[in-house]
Amino acid sequence: MVPMSAEGPPGTFAALRRRLFALLLTVQLVNATAVWSHVVTVQWMLTERGESATVVSLAPAAMALPFLLLALPVGAVVGFASRERLQAVAMLASAVSAVVGALLGVAGIDDAALLVGTVLVVGAALAVVGVAWQSLITELVGRPMLGSATVLDGAVYNVARAVGPLVAGIGLGLAGSTSTFLVVAGAFTACGSVFLVVETRRPGRREPRRAILPDIVQALRFAQYSPWTRRLLARMVLFGLPASALWALVSLVAHDRLGLDSRGFGVVMALLGSGAVVATFVLPPLRRRLPVPVFAAAGSSAYALTMLVLGTSTSPVLVGGALVLGGVAWVGVQSTWMMLAHQAMPDWVRPRIIALLLFLFQGTQAVGALLWGFVADLAGLPGALLAATMLMVLSVLVLLRAGLGSSVGIEPDLADVDAVLHGRLAAAGDGELEVRYEYAVPHPLRDAFGEAMGRLRMSRLRLGARDWLLAPHPDEPDVFVETYRVLSRHDLVEQESVRLTVPEARLRTAVRAAATEVCGPLMSSAPARDPRRRADRGRTRRGSPR
Repeated sequence: MVPMSAEGPPGTFAALRRRLFALLLTVQLVNATAVWSHVVTVQWMLTERGESATVVSLAPAAMALPFLLLALPVGAVVGFASRERLQAVAMLASAVSAVVGALLGVAGIDDAALLVGTVLVVGAALAVVGVAWQSLITELVGRPMLGSATVLDGAVYNVARAVGPLVAGIGLGLAGSTSTFLVVAGAFTACGSVFLVVETRRPGRREPRRAILPDIVQALRFAQYSPWTRRLLARMVLFGLPASALWALVSLVAHDRLGLDSRGFGVVMALLGSGAVVATFVLPPLRRRLPVPVFAAAGSSAYALTMLVLGTSTSPVLVGGALVLGGVAWVGVQSTWMMLAHQAMPDWVRPRIIALLLFLFQGTQAVGALLWGFVADLAGLPGALLAATMLMVLSVLVLLRAGLGSSVGIEPDLADVDAVLHGRLAAAGDGELEVRYEYAVPHPLRDAFGEAMGRLRMSRLRLGARDWLLAPHPDEPDVFVETYRVLSRHDLVEQESVRLTVPEARLRTAVRAAATEVCGPLMSSAPARDPRRRADRGRTRRGSPR
């Protein structure tokens, strides 16, 4: 299990000592505040027009939906592109969208489709900014300060979720939608300008340009063959889907159940976001003391309590207190998933796995917003919030019972490079290769060999191998043959260097310890594919150890 933090962890605000991180975190705060001001301005305009819950929920859904289309491609692109320029262009695109919103206000056009369309553009820009920013954090602060950085990043994002609606509420109440959109456009422009002049790339970081689709596929394969990563993604989805009900329906709770105007709605969102500030002080000690599943389950339970209160009470005092609690819980659980990904993922795949995390989380926000809006239209606001509460309780039970499992095999420390092996790899031919190992395994060692080989299979496949197969040697009864394909010599070299971490190397050592002799790797041009061979699914031929 990945620990919550190393011994002697840095303080909550330690990452702010890195000046560049502090500067860019401030830019992220302003940008996220502008995003939520834009989204909530549209959401409140739809609410005041008397639109249905489904239509109102389109605003937060449109903000999250672009992550489904852009997160994974951007996660591949940030490996070689300028992350500063990506963020600058995205923020300036958001500014253009806000200007369009202002022009719609000047023209007196409040068509729902056009308003939601401006949110789509802002959401697309946020997807680019979010993935590019997350890929920068580790480089800006280093792994020892990741705990501090991720909590601060989560707090900033959720403070923005409070301040943004508050700005929108004040702007709508005092000056109207046109002026609010213009203020938002100015904020986006200022943020984009900072990223046009700031350079964060470290010397030697630039990677060769890669094809985007294969990089995405490799990230998906890594997740597919990493049980811990799959569980992390699943737990995040189980939290995100019910959690989206609060964000999708909070404007309707404020308007319909509490009878508040736009300023009151700003206060409601400020209470929710103030929990993020509280979280920066109260969560780090708890995070250090509690195991990951217990900490995340406690946060999820608190969030469930928030939705229960919103669904059953119309008392402003109770609802206000519950909203603060919900803000604390949101930061605690969300930052936990992100911190684990930053800490555990190897450098070569981390940006894409984080992009996958954002893809799934924002996807659940988009789908969840539409789902809970539809449920609210059918069963009413209390019914939708109570249903979301029950689903959150179910996610808590799953988390406590199943946990996250072991992260063995995906920790980030690189293994030593085998100079002799790399000399052999350099002599391999071009094109797709077949790699072959032969293991002499006497009968008493076969059970241990089979268990070790099962773990090694998962390692080979998540590092990039394909068509893995283990079979007995046709002529030597105590010899087993492992074969797999790699796409190219370059891919194989990466599997044996920048992708090979210490835990992955230990899995190979365990296999060698269960064999009396190992011959390999033997490399040759890959033969034509046999369509019947689907060994990635774990096939071993008859007679192989299980």
